[in-house]
Amino acid sequence: MTDMDGILSMVENPTRRKILQAVVREPHYPLQLSKELGISQQAVVKNLNLMEKEGLVVSYRESSDRGPDRIFYKPSSEFTITIDMRDSMFEMRMISVGEKPEDGRSGETEEADRREERRLEEVRAKISSIDRQIAEFDRRRAAMIRQRNDLINEFLDSIDLRNLDYGRRELLYDMLNRPNWSAEDISKSLGFNESVVSRMIDDILEMMNKE
Repeated sequence: MTDMDGILSMVENPTRRKILQAVVREPHYPLQLSKELGISQQAVVKNLNLMEKEGLVVSYRESSDRGPDRIFYKPSSEFTITIDMRDSMFEMRMISVGEKPEDGRSGETEEADRREERRLEEVRAKISSIDRQIAEFDRRRAAMIRQRNDLINEFLDSIDLRNLDYGRRELLYDMLNRPNWSAEDISKSLGFNESVVSRMIDDILEMMNKE
């Protein structure tokens, strides 16, 4: 699943979030989820079918010695979404890992992993260390976002935006927030012809030169 709007529409629902929190830990079947989460089986099945259609989970059939085959669900993709909202900035980014790979480990590797997992405190210590690194990265990222935003606001404060109409102000915001975009990229974002965008950029530069 690579569509950010689709992902957000899925995870905005509290019931679906509870289901996802369960299936990312281990595969579950609908009746099991219904009992564990206190949600009707009908609602569980409805939401699982919707999430499978959107590519968040995948189902597979497994035989049971206690009755008919069971249909289990597990996550089918991995991703990270970040949202930054500051003065003059609203950005959403998604990093997709792609399809979740099948586990192709050998029996020897699996046994080694099991021995490692038995050392619970050692594993928890390693995870704690990784979490501290992630927290430090988040702090550094927040500082860089603040520096980036300060640059934008300092520039905007240095010019009189009242001399620009709404379309040109929107263009200026895009030029600042997407510095790697070409005029063609920006024209697609704004829905303007590229030649129109080029003329608008010239107007902005001319206005700035007069100040």
